[in-house]
Amino acid sequence: MSKRNTICAIDVGTTKVCTIVAEVNDGGLMRVAGVGLTPSAGLHKGMVVNIPEAKESIRESVRRAEQASGYRIDSAYVGVTGRHISARNNRGVVAITRNDRLVRPDDLKRVLEVTQTLKVPSEERVLHMIPRGYAVDGQEGVRNPVGMHGFRLDVETHVITAAVSSVQNLVKCIRGVGVDIEDLVFEPLASSEAVLTEDEKQAGIILADIGGGTTDISVFRDGSIWHSAIIPVAGYQFTR
Repeated sequence: MSKRNTICAIDVGTTKVCTIVAEVNDGGLMRVAGVGLTPSAGLHKGMVVNIPEAKESIRESVRRAEQASGYRIDSAYVGVTGRHISARNNRGVVAITRNDRLVRPDDLKRVLEVTQTLKVPSEERVLHMIPRGYAVDGQEGVRNPVGMHGFRLDVETHVITAAVSSVQNLVKCIRGVGVDIEDLVFEPLASSEAVLTEDEKQAGIILADIGGGTTDISVFRDGSIWHSAIIPVAGYQFTR
């Protein structure tokens, strides 16, 4: 599959696996070229519990998407969810020591590196570290501090982590069908890009993505994510 003008994503859910292929034009607009939808097996509450069954579900979904689109899928972005996901907020601060006290891009890099010192248990890995907002000399609500003058730069980040073993099992299933992974994406973030407007994120909104095995929650405020959680109660319980 040509990486220059096509993009692929795989959503491995508790009740279904969805693979989608999109063509990207020179203007960055996407057109869906093919979708492969198949019932899911080998998963429970968003986590792989049977690798051979999960692999076969993914293989069939990929095959259907390839057949519908006419493209061969070599790599894809993969959605991650499940009760093993956790999220927390962290804060970092650095001093602006140059004589002009001007915040530069290097300072943003430095302050984000400080937040990466967050102690994450060895059995977890960081999926995303998203800046929620900056503060310059205590002035909160700064979206882009580059070019501002100050002595101190603060950043608050939203850190999303996942269980290493659960991620490895999912990765093993995807690669087991001959598909490389471009990146892992927390599914509520992908959903928010699809259905929420910037005005909604600015005003404050809760996104609840009710799947078969989990309900994925994301809370947005002031244009950025404030809280996220995975609830292991979803469509299956409603059906029962």
